[in-house]
Amino acid sequence: MNPNTIKPLTLPSLLLAERSQLPACPAVYFVLDGDAVLYIGRTRNLQQRWLAHHRWYQLKVMSGNIRIAWLECSDASLLVAIEKALIEHFQPSLNRTRVEGEQNTIKLVIPKPLKIRFKALCVRAERDMSSVGSQLIEKWCQQQEQAEAKRDESNT
Repeated sequence: MNPNTIKPLTLPSLLLAERSQLPACPAVYFVLDGDAVLYIGRTRNLQQRWLAHHRWYQLKVMSGNIRIAWLECSDASLLVAIEKALIEHFQPSLNRTRVEGEQNTIKLVIPKPLKIRFKALCVRAERDMSSVGSQLIEKWCQQQEQAEAKRDESNT
């Protein structure tokens, strides 16, 4: 594959806000702002990747013109090599940079069947796993704080 022949602006694309409509295919994808290539990545399932992408929060505040373009790859074993060649060619500004913002990462160890159920439900609800997880943690914290306040009241 010759990276010079790939023109991201001519590839199929959707607005970032329409990410739930992306196809569920293996692909190398481009994040575009106008004609600028901001980021290049690879995935075995484009739709699922973008429902839980680590750059989602960073990109959604940038502008309303962010698009995701993709190059479908029928042989998923070629994704790594294609992505690498395209990153070297386009030199996207966000590749190899840390995600900016106030988001923190935690590692959650759960049984695989639960992860599969959780991911499938998030996809069907068109929600990313991180925002659902954040909501669940926030709700749990509120419940614990209310329980502590009740205990403190009863002890006084």
